[in-house]
Amino acid sequence: MRRGSRRTLQDHAYGVLRARAPRMRAAVLRAQAAAWAELRMWPHETEAWIHALGADGAPVAAACLRLGIGLAAMDIVLDGQSTSRRLRGGETPTSVQARAAALGIPLPN
Repeated sequence: MRRGSRRTLQDHAYGVLRARAPRMRAAVLRAQAAAWAELRMWPHETEAWIHALGADGAPVAAACLRLGIGLAAMDIVLDGQSTSRRLRGGETPTSVQARAAALGIPLPN
C-alpha cells in the first residue's frame, strides 16, 4: 500500500522533529526525517513512533516492526520499565521481545 510520497512523508517527519527538538541542527533533522520517511508509515503513526522512541529512533522502530513489536507494545511495562523506555535506553528490540516472552507478556503487533 502506498502511503504517500517519500518527500511528503519526509516533510511531515521534519516538522514533527523540529517541533520536538527546536535547537537541533537542520542537517541532523533532515537526516532523521529521511530515516523516518524510509519506513513509509502513515503520518500519525510516524508521530506516535517519534514520541515513543525519540527523534533518532527510526532504526529501532524499523527493527520493532520487523519483529512484530507494534506501537501498542510501547506502553507495556516489563520489569518496571515501559517497552519504549527500554528501547530508548539502548535495549535491543530482540532483547525486549525475549524479556516479554520470559515474563509471559505478549507484545501486540
